[in-house]
Amino acid sequence: MEKKKELLKKIMEFMILNLEIKKLSKELGINEIHDAYEEVTKLVREPNKRLYKMLYDAAMEIEYKEFGGKKRKEIPWFPKIDYEKCKNCKKCVEFCPKGVYDIENGRVIVKYPYNCIVNCNACSYMCCEDNAIIFPENKIRE
Repeated sequence: MEKKKELLKKIMEFMILNLEIKKLSKELGINEIHDAYEEVTKLVREPNKRLYKMLYDAAMEIEYKEFGGKKRKEIPWFPKIDYEKCKNCKKCVEFCPKGVYDIENGRVIVKYPYNCIVNCNACSYMCCEDNAIIFPENKIRE
């Protein structure tokens, strides 16, 4: 279990670093670096999603120092889908870098809720115009 958690932590660190490099290189106008990291993102997104899904039991056990050392499964931050609004566009499935969403019986579901990045709600902006993805109203505090 510890090796699985360590792997997931490394993936998380890599994803955060990758996003920071993309953001800074774009701000600095270094387009070739930004574009290269964009390609890296595309290459590793699917394998990372698969790993997070395969190692879900370990993901729930990762401790977050910034939230008082709580394990991920103890932090109530994850999306819910309003199926009356959902158009089943699957944009959330494609977008989420941690594989929170999956498709069962042709319908998008929140299958791995504790893979969700605490306080992230970016997928709700990628969702169809009906705002079918719902998060808690208040961010989780330390």
